[in-house]
Amino acid sequence: MPRQARVKGEYCIYHIIQRGNERKDIFFSDNDRERYLETVRNMRDRYNFVMYAYCLMTNHTHLLINDNGNDISKIIQSINISYVQYINRCYRRCGHLFQDRFKSEIVDNDSYLLQVSKYIHNNPVKAGLVKEPGQYKWSSYTAYTGRNQASYRLSEPGRVLQLVSDKPNKAKEGYIEYMGVEEQGLNIMDIEDTLKVDGTNIQPITNIIDAYKWLEKVSYERGCSVKEMVSDKKIRNDEIKRLREDSSLSLKEIGELFGGLSESRVCRVIAEE
Repeated sequence: MPRQARVKGEYCIYHIIQRGNERKDIFFSDNDRERYLETVRNMRDRYNFVMYAYCLMTNHTHLLINDNGNDISKIIQSINISYVQYINRCYRRCGHLFQDRFKSEIVDNDSYLLQVSKYIHNNPVKAGLVKEPGQYKWSSYTAYTGRNQASYRLSEPGRVLQLVSDKPNKAKEGYIEYMGVEEQGLNIMDIEDTLKVDGTNIQPITNIIDAYKWLEKVSYERGCSVKEMVSDKKIRNDEIKRLREDSSLSLKEIGELFGGLSESRVCRVIAEE
């Protein structure tokens, strides 16, 4: 199954998830989180996009962005490059920090915009880091409640709050209440979204044994043997990219899975457009 092109539009709102390479941490201190937010602010000034909401977790971030006519891929790439340069310099490291491709979905209606903002702000609660979203320092939630004016330097909650009430004080109170409302049947993009083969969900792949089972299923769906699929360069490369994006396998493990490719070769495949 070929790697799908990213869905983009002009003047769109996106829910963006960017996670660490191999699901590893991307923040190692509060200073790192401050630097990331500073980087986002700088890129906002450069590209003139609008940040509606954000949340910085340990190994991934959530951003709710109105691209304001800019290329969302260029925006995220600029943020990542600047932040990675800082991390590499600060910790004397090299190599990938972020997973190669960020996850994105277009938020195309007001109802979903409100739901996604709640989902983003509830992430720390869902992860067990805090009991209430207002207790978490590294999200835009306090900008919505008016309890921390500093967060207004980056996030602009006005459009989302207007969906609750056109009166500012009532909007803030209503949003706080809305955060505690459980909604059924939501299908918001998540950091742990599963792989799909012909529309069928497959559990996240975390080890080489599960990866072999996945490869057998993919080859069956394609109507060929695993050997034939691995021997077809185009199919092999498409599946390497997909597996890299949606599993926690190392480059070495992926290379082993696809006929004993070297880590450097897997890197080149992943880097290909």
